[in-house]
This record gives sequence, structure tokens and C-alpha cells, in this order.
Amino acid sequence: MRIRYVGRIAHFKGKTLYEIACNLKNFGEGRVVTRLNFLNRYPEKSYYRLSKVQPDLTDLKLREGVAWGEKIFRGDNLGVRKIETGQKTDWKLIPKEEETDFCKLTEKDKREQRIIPATVPFPPFLEAWLKQDLRRKGKDDSAPFVLNLRIEQSFTNKAKLSSKQ
Repeated sequence: MRIRYVGRIAHFKGKTLYEIACNLKNFGEGRVVTRLNFLNRYPEKSYYRLSKVQPDLTDLKLREGVAWGEKIFRGDNLGVRKIETGQKTDWKLIPKEEETDFCKLTEKDKREQRIIPATVPFPPFLEAWLKQDLRRKGKDDSAPFVLNLRIEQSFTNKAKLSSKQ
């Protein structure tokens, strides 16, 4: 008899945050955990220092609960936040002996600042269409057409607009 699996392949390998916390004293308060996804995706360090974990002990698979921790994301300290992804099975506990070395942030662990131009030229076809429209209305079309950019700032997007025009 052949066994055939249906569905997508799970790429998470590890334990949930609540499985790890249940095996630690005080549910891991003060311990450092990271996601394997962070380690594989970003060159900078990302981890949590747990401040409070409340696993749902009625869930036999330990996939439910609430957790808070100090979040270091790509070298930036984002303060104490609720951990929304504790149910995913890609968490790793950093051993106590390695915590100080793992948590040291060097220049390599800081994300570099990206500077984005404040304006960009219009696409050629759109610029030709706008000039044609201005000529039809009898207005001056000699000024250069530039598009002003706006950047939404968040903890994942640290880009800045250049001050030069």
C-alpha cells in the first residue's frame, strides 16, 4: 500500500513557542528565543527576550496561548510587544551559555539606512500623454514632469527620502 500526502509541504521545523516555554522555569521569563525564519531570511539578528508567557494548558498540542517579549528585529530594539506568531513551529531556544554572545549587536547586525530619491521622472508614455493634454488646453508644457514619492514608515520599512530635489 502506497501512502500519498496531499497538500503543501510544511517548511516549519521545530517547536511552538508555548511548547518551549512549558519546559522552562517560569515559562521562560527572561530567556531568549528566535524564529528559524528570522535566521534564514535576514542577515541581521532578530530575536525576542521573553517577558511573559501564558500558554493555554487545555490545548494538548500546546499551540495556543499569549506571549510578550522585548523584540529585536533586524538589529533594532522595538520594545516589549505581543508575540503574534507563537503557534508556528519554527521557534528555537538560545541556550543560556550562548545568550550573551547571541544578543551582542555589532555593526554587521544593524540594518543599513536606505535613501530613496524624493522625486522620480514620469514614465515616458505618461509624460507624452500629459504634455499632449496640456498643449490641447493651451498651457505651457516645458516644465519637467516629476512624480513626488511618499514613503510609509514602519518597523519593517526604514527607508528615508533624500533631501535633495
